[in-house]
Amino acid sequence: MTTVSARRLEWVHAYSDGACSGNPGPGGWGYLIQWEDGVEEGSGGEPSTTNNRMELVGAREALAAFARKRRLDQGLLLHVDSLNVIGWLSKGWKRNANRDLFPAIDLLLGELKGAVRFAHVRGHQDSAGNNRVDRLAVEAGRRFQRH
Repeated sequence: MTTVSARRLEWVHAYSDGACSGNPGPGGWGYLIQWEDGVEEGSGGEPSTTNNRMELVGAREALAAFARKRRLDQGLLLHVDSLNVIGWLSKGWKRNANRDLFPAIDLLLGELKGAVRFAHVRGHQDSAGNNRVDRLAVEAGRRFQRH
């Protein structure tokens, strides 16, 4: 039997981000996956949330979308601008808040064991993928702002 980590994987690039206006306040998340046959995007939000929560939801939704469509020879390289997300999901950092999100994320990471890597990208810089998911997250959060 060949394990995922023993196989050579084709890495699919994805980006996720979260945004919040106030902390707490209305917020949104977004993801983008660069499949070989096109780009998949998703976004959503909550009326009262935090930036860290939206960062985690964006990562969770990117992982879930990848898990639904991927081939067994594909891995996910998830680019995020949150060092917290990387720490919580891949470095064993203590999880003090948003504990309700981690069971689903951990389940996805378990299903994708050896097929997920995280990469830090500086926010609001020259990364087209990160800039796009930032716009998706901000636009999603705006739908919950009171006028």
